[in-house]
Amino acid sequence: MDKKKITLLISLLLTIFIFSMSLFSGTDSGEMSSGLSMTLKNIWDSIFKNNPISLSFLQTFVRKAAHVFEYLLLGVSYFFTAKAWKLSILKILTIGFITAGIDEWIQTFVPGRAGRWLDILVFDLGGFIIGLALMILIFDRRSKIHPDDVLKDLEDQKISSKKAYKYLYKQGQRLSFTNHAHFLKLNITLIDEPGVNKFLKVLFFIPLPLFIARFALLFIRDFQYDGFSKEDIKRVINTKGIKINVYPQSGEQIEIITF
Repeated sequence: MDKKKITLLISLLLTIFIFSMSLFSGTDSGEMSSGLSMTLKNIWDSIFKNNPISLSFLQTFVRKAAHVFEYLLLGVSYFFTAKAWKLSILKILTIGFITAGIDEWIQTFVPGRAGRWLDILVFDLGGFIIGLALMILIFDRRSKIHPDDVLKDLEDQKISSKKAYKYLYKQGQRLSFTNHAHFLKLNITLIDEPGVNKFLKVLFFIPLPLFIARFALLFIRDFQYDGFSKEDIKRVINTKGIKINVYPQSGEQIEIITF
C-alpha cells in the first residue's frame, strides 16, 4: 500500500473512532471519565486544600479535553494526508469542520448527549486546528539550504541522491491555504506613455477578484495564439501562483499574476 492510501486510511480510521466514541450514552461517557476526574480532584484538593474543585466541573473538563485531544490527533493525521494528496489547508479545514458537524449530529440521537455549535467550533475544530498548526510549524518549514551546498554535499557523498533531489526540488513545497486562485493582478506598460502607465498602475493597483476576469472572458471570442486558446487562459488563471508575461508585437508589456 502506498503512502497516499496509508495516510488516508489512518485519517479515516481516526474519524470512525471519534464517531464511535460519540455513540456512548451520556451515562456511559460520564462513567468513562469519572475515574480520571476523581483522580484529578484528589490531586487538586491535596494541593489547594482551601479551594476544593467540583467533581462535576472536572468531569465536564475531562470530556471536553478528550474531544480536543481526539481532534488534535485527527488534525495531525490530516496534515500528512494533505501532504500526500496535495490538498490545500482550506480543504483540510473544511473536512475538519464537516467531521465535527457530523460528530455532534450523531450525538443528538444518543441518550444523554447533545450536539452543540460551541463544541463544533471551539473544542472539535479548535483541537483539529491545533494539531494541524503544530505539524505545519514542525514539518512544513522551508529549508534554507543553498543549491550549491546541496550539490557539494552530494559530490562529497555526505547525502544521498534522493535527499539531494528533495532539497533541490521539494524544499519549497508547502501546504498552501488554497490551491485555487481568487485574485488576479494586472501590470500593463505601454511604450513611450509615462502618463498612461501611471494611470494604469493606479487603476490596477488593487487586485481584481478572479470572477471579474472570468466574466470578461465571456465577451472575448475564441482564439488560438501560438497554441494558446481562450480555454487555456481560463484554466491557467484558476491556478494559484501563476505569473504570465505577454509581449504583443505592438510593444506593450502585460504581466498577469494570480493568487
